[in-house]
Amino acid sequence: MKLLNLRDARALGCDMTPAMADAVRQWDELFYLTDQPQHSLKMAATLTSLMATLATSELTFSAGAGTRADWLQGQMDANLLPSLHEAVQLAGVGGMAAVKPYVEGSGIYVEIIPRGRIFPEHWGPNRRLDAGYFTDFDKLDDGTAVVRVEHFAMEDGGLHITNKAYRLKEAGFMGSEIPLTDVPRWAGLQPDLLVQGVDRPHFGLLRMPGVNTVDGSAYPVSLYANALDSIRELDATYYDFFWERSTGKRRMILDRSVAMLDPVSGKPAVNFKELASDYYMTIDMPETKPWDDYTPDFRFDAYKTAMETQLRMLELQTGFSQGTFAIDPKTGRVTATQVISEDKTTYNTIKAIQDRGLTTGLLDMLYWFDAYASIYGLAPSGSFEPSVTFGDSIFEDTGTEFARRMQMAEANYLRPELLLAWYFGVSEDKAREMMPADTGDVLTFGGLPAGDA
Repeated sequence: MKLLNLRDARALGCDMTPAMADAVRQWDELFYLTDQPQHSLKMAATLTSLMATLATSELTFSAGAGTRADWLQGQMDANLLPSLHEAVQLAGVGGMAAVKPYVEGSGIYVEIIPRGRIFPEHWGPNRRLDAGYFTDFDKLDDGTAVVRVEHFAMEDGGLHITNKAYRLKEAGFMGSEIPLTDVPRWAGLQPDLLVQGVDRPHFGLLRMPGVNTVDGSAYPVSLYANALDSIRELDATYYDFFWERSTGKRRMILDRSVAMLDPVSGKPAVNFKELASDYYMTIDMPETKPWDDYTPDFRFDAYKTAMETQLRMLELQTGFSQGTFAIDPKTGRVTATQVISEDKTTYNTIKAIQDRGLTTGLLDMLYWFDAYASIYGLAPSGSFEPSVTFGDSIFEDTGTEFARRMQMAEANYLRPELLLAWYFGVSEDKAREMMPADTGDVLTFGGLPAGDA
């Protein structure tokens, strides 16, 4: 993965410290397996993938009710939801990732910008990124590497965006500036643009909620920022496990005279050196038994115990419940009730990521779906009421929860549209549209007229 050199990043205005830059490099190395041992458990990828799956598996968006909302809902379902697992996983790797909507043709799509291409300049209230830089990389026709630097800042009553492109030297240093039109993919971008009437930058920032233990700054940190040594030690143990398996293969020990003689003719067969392989060794053997078998004991249980202990430490450091990762998979069926009881730590971790790390960024992103629909005239006028819902049936029994809410509705403690909104992950207005049409009689639900408090 390409990264801009820290010297140039700081020259742009980024206040990232050398310690943070080094931490980002280490997080990326463990995820992308740069300079890793031959055998790796790929735990950085496994941890972030599981986190992203739990955080997004039941994530739903609602745009509200109406023609405009329906159009935006279609765009979000088709062009945003499929990308969210990747976006959240990359946020877990680098501590943050930006999801930036853009218009192409008559649709709104999203670009995922990983941590290594984000250079904050100013953090606003609640650690919202108000100003900073994004980078993008490409090549000229002659193969020269180039970088595009996009600066954004809230100023002059709107969002100010500038785009510049540079040749890229070795080690990530920027060289001379080039026109944006030299790169076909960037030719349509405006060098300087002011978007008025908006109150936030043109992306949603997804972040991990953990405390920065690298330099104490406002920069978010990786999901596994406190587990770098544990991941490396696990890979070391895993490597040793395969090394012992390879070097502990069965061997036949032969006497030199046996190895040198053809079994049929009794004459010298092949050169002794060709027989001295990983599978054959020769030593001075008794004449009564000129061969023997040597098979060392394979210490599988010892390695398994060591790796299980290391996995427990890794789970503790990353906020997953004890036993989440195991060498041998669990046997038998585990009910949802057992899952929420056994995985309370995992549940709390994922809930914190959803509530404190994803929700604000996702709503900021939906804000720009609506803004672009207006700027480019893609959708009819109307209301837009964005909401984000995270289901948790992975941790709870949805059937039991539905029955509980159904009983509340039938007892007139819950309006029916709230039950439908929860079950289908839609807004209250959308839930009301889904309810049966009024045929003249008063529509009741559990004895209570629909819509009443």
